[in-house]
Amino acid sequence: MNSEPKLPASETDALLRQILKAVEPAKSRSLFEIACAIILALATTASAWCAYQSKLWGGAQMARGNAAVRASREEAVASLAAMQARAFDATMFISYMQARFEQNQAMENFLRQRFRPEMKTAVEAWLNQGATTNLSAPPSPLHLAEYVQKEITEINRLEAIAGEAQGRAQQARQASDNYVLLTVLFASVLFFGGIARAFDARSVRTVLTILAVLLFLGTLCGLLTMPICHE
Repeated sequence: MNSEPKLPASETDALLRQILKAVEPAKSRSLFEIACAIILALATTASAWCAYQSKLWGGAQMARGNAAVRASREEAVASLAAMQARAFDATMFISYMQARFEQNQAMENFLRQRFRPEMKTAVEAWLNQGATTNLSAPPSPLHLAEYVQKEITEINRLEAIAGEAQGRAQQARQASDNYVLLTVLFASVLFFGGIARAFDARSVRTVLTILAVLLFLGTLCGLLTMPICHE
């Protein structure tokens, strides 16, 4: 019987080395493809989340801005009402003092009964100071601490609301802009991770992959510090 020829041991070792050399790059390439796929998947998900949050924060900015405008409009109306009330009180006071100096008791009582509550309190405090003869007294009840317009309190409240809403609108805008920036950075991760697969040179693939990973991790750290919009 003829036996198959056997290769020398040295040739067998050389053949095995060639086979291993051909298999190892394929195995390394497979691991590289898996790593790139994971990075690209995570970056795609994070990019979509950032775009979604940017849209939500944009809507929150609009809603908060509208609230600020509405409060400012109400503040303007309240300011006009306060000025009208103050002008009414001043006119009533002038007529009251004229009746008082003319000793028209009926007109004086009539006007006194029709003072607004805060003006009535201020007039009484002003007269108790002997303001008609005391030159050091305030020139009118409108300058006394007892004269407190409820409209002014409402104006201050609306001004605070408008300021707070405007500040929150600016915060929402900043958050929206930051999410847009993060979306761009995650898109850069997709670019570097995707283009790395197009190169056959292992060194180039490694550099681009490391760059994509570092950029992804850095952007992810920034994402974790961002506020989440629930509005």
